[in-house]
Amino acid sequence: MKSAPNLVLIGPMGSGKSSIGRRLAERLGLPFVDADREIERSTGASIPLIFELEGEAGFRAREHETLARLCAGQSQVIATGGGAVLHPDTRALLPERSFVVYLAVDLESQLRRLAHDRSRPLLQRGDRREILRRIGEERAPLYDQVADLRFETDRNSVRHAVDRLHALLREHWHPPQPPHPESFRVIPDAIRRLTVELGARSYPIHIGPGLLAGDDWPTLIRGRHVLIISDENVAPHYLDRVLARLQGKSVTSLVLPPGESEKTLARFGQALGELARIRASRDATVIALGGGVVGDLSGFVAACWMRGIAFMQLPTTLLAMVDSSVGGKTAVDLPEGKNLVGAFHQPVAVIADTHVLATLPARELCAGLAEVVKYGALGDATFFEWLEAHADALLAREPAILAEAIERCCRHKAAIVARDETEQGDRALLNFGHTFGHALETADAYGGLLHGEAVAIGMVLAAQLSARLGVAPAPDGDRLATLLQRLNLPVALPSGSDPGRLLDLMRLDKKNVSGRLRLILWRGLGQACIAPDVDEAEVSSCLDAATSQAAR
Repeated sequence: MKSAPNLVLIGPMGSGKSSIGRRLAERLGLPFVDADREIERSTGASIPLIFELEGEAGFRAREHETLARLCAGQSQVIATGGGAVLHPDTRALLPERSFVVYLAVDLESQLRRLAHDRSRPLLQRGDRREILRRIGEERAPLYDQVADLRFETDRNSVRHAVDRLHALLREHWHPPQPPHPESFRVIPDAIRRLTVELGARSYPIHIGPGLLAGDDWPTLIRGRHVLIISDENVAPHYLDRVLARLQGKSVTSLVLPPGESEKTLARFGQALGELARIRASRDATVIALGGGVVGDLSGFVAACWMRGIAFMQLPTTLLAMVDSSVGGKTAVDLPEGKNLVGAFHQPVAVIADTHVLATLPARELCAGLAEVVKYGALGDATFFEWLEAHADALLAREPAILAEAIERCCRHKAAIVARDETEQGDRALLNFGHTFGHALETADAYGGLLHGEAVAIGMVLAAQLSARLGVAPAPDGDRLATLLQRLNLPVALPSGSDPGRLLDLMRLDKKNVSGRLRLILWRGLGQACIAPDVDEAEVSSCLDAATSQAAR
């Protein structure tokens, strides 16, 4: 059995490296990285354009640099391009830092899978059958030279292939053990910086004390007009501090009542009216100064004014810092459901001043901790253990501990957003607990449970449903509930909940496909998974059981 820090998939085009790799990574609880997409993000150019401008030799050099950087890390599944093995340095690199799986496929299967693919530069130069035959003969010996394991994919569905390959890896690959949670660094009063890598639309996240009073973030505002959207809880504390950094700009502010009930089309229209009143141009900026409600609303306003202007996130709640401010999801609610009207629109920066958490009400802090726990529950069991070890310090708002938790959550989300910006694949995993949670919020007309509280209950319900379906151990769900309770979060349905009403609201969830429930469940701590076509009868039974338990 080989011990190696990463799992790398090689093989010809059409062998399933991306489709199998993505699902296999979910099964293993590891991040998935497509090397071609990483090249496109880092260069801001498509693969065909790089081939056109730099030729195949130039592309292979970039490909090697990218794979060297990726393989320097650990505990990830990496899908390479079909020709990665042509570079001799890459052939030496991959076996050294990875367990390499060669996904083999026959010519007929390749032709069938690539019949409608027009994105491959090498296939645009003549007869596809002859090109694929020639490339296959040239590269097959190189795949065999590099690979630790050969796996045939031509007669397997993606699901069947993942099942078989996962079983084989248990026999042949020994992944590295994650670091002990106590080994995470804790840096007092440091400014932590990371980037959401989206090519030309990449943006920074800064985390640390006193950032609102700094000089860096105002330099990111290009134009003269600025609209600050905030709420009545936040503005008295921080609006003047932000205004002081914007001297020389034409600034107006819109201060709303607090709460999810204000995230409406009416408030959206009011904010657009403010932009019209100040005659904001295409280089105007919307600044969100507040929590998740303000951030979601501000981003949607910016996405729609003149078909899209800049906006900046200055989150003032823990929940917004670790989740809603990162990733570009913007929306408003309808009475029928949460976040049903919105757009993907990335900010120009996220500035998380940890000093503002000192004035955050205790209930809001705990609601934010629910989203922190979510990251450990869905994909990082070691981080979950760290949270168990530091629960008291988090509740006590120890600055370095909070900053470490915020950074780890932001890094996790930034990596997922970079791979799947518009939630076509594994970004959906970030919704662990949210389908149940959003239904609870909507049923309560956005007036009772805070979002984080609803998510806490939703995660416990998702864990209970996973155990009911036989895909996860029940003790892991108990462990999740115990940590949430330690963080002063609810884990049971509110008294008087109507299971039928909740199920009906879940049918309107954005993740559903063709009217079928598509939930984010888990296989245990750190192993969230997308569950398509979940049987409504099982969900109904889970809700009935939870309702009965809440009534006791």
